[in-house]
Amino acid sequence: MTDRKITRREGLAGVGTAAAAVAVGGSAASAAVPAAGSFDQSNITWNSLEGIDHVWYHVLRVDPDAKVVDLLLKFAANQRIVLHRHHADYSTFIIQGELRLYDEEGALTEIRPTASFVEKPAGGAPHTEGGGDVDCIAWFSNRGTDGMIYEILGPNHETLATLGLPEFKALWEAQVTPVQPIVPG
Repeated sequence: MTDRKITRREGLAGVGTAAAAVAVGGSAASAAVPAAGSFDQSNITWNSLEGIDHVWYHVLRVDPDAKVVDLLLKFAANQRIVLHRHHADYSTFIIQGELRLYDEEGALTEIRPTASFVEKPAGGAPHTEGGGDVDCIAWFSNRGTDGMIYEILGPNHETLATLGLPEFKALWEAQVTPVQPIVPG
């Protein structure tokens, strides 16, 4: 018998899967370890916005008092979304795949791999982004503004659309209610 070392990620995924199985009445032994780098999306209802291709969203929380919008974004593998600019401070955590960022000329400027965490201030140059070789799933936390969060731009930097707290609140209220925690007992 040969020993197989598992990566830290595989170990953590296994622990999470086992804990979830026990919480719903199964056993840790019956929990399968997901493939490395995959994220179980079966309980997420992905939504899309007309005219914005290659990205899907699921709003997790909108808090107008705290000026926070938390959402999951799924970027299609080897595709890019529209040119845009961020108007709110934000954090990202990459859950699956890698997020690739491109400048407005199309040059690759940054790769954020699985498990990377980044905080950025509002502003910055217009850019596009998309998934790597597999769909990228990322948590975005936008904060600090009750105005515009994202500005969607055309080829001449003209504003085509904006998304802010009111728009995200409407999207959040219109989407399917997310899966809720299970409380044993």
